[in-house]
Amino acid sequence: MANNKQKTVAERPILDVNKTLRKNRAILKKLCPVGKATVRREVLDAMGYDVRIFSSIFVTANKQIYYICYDYAFTPLLEHAVEKALIVSKQDYMNAWDPWKFVKKNA
Repeated sequence: MANNKQKTVAERPILDVNKTLRKNRAILKKLCPVGKATVRREVLDAMGYDVRIFSSIFVTANKQIYYICYDYAFTPLLEHAVEKALIVSKQDYMNAWDPWKFVKKNA
């Protein structure tokens, strides 16, 4: 019993993150039924999207950051002083993410 209780306490942060990831994915899926959508930030906020929790990231050649949540991703936009999110279905090319390509190499 004591081991199970210790395991449960130790696993709580993992369970909490997984719960948030599932909720975030469900929100993105609902807002992006056809592969691409743009919504105002306040819509994400009102639905309880937690921008701090994501499963991975992807940075484009133009340094635009996509925050990926399993099979959906979003990137923040600012259009005419309005904060928005461009939501997309995750693309295969996003799997090639290499964080070390942005590290400056010493000559």
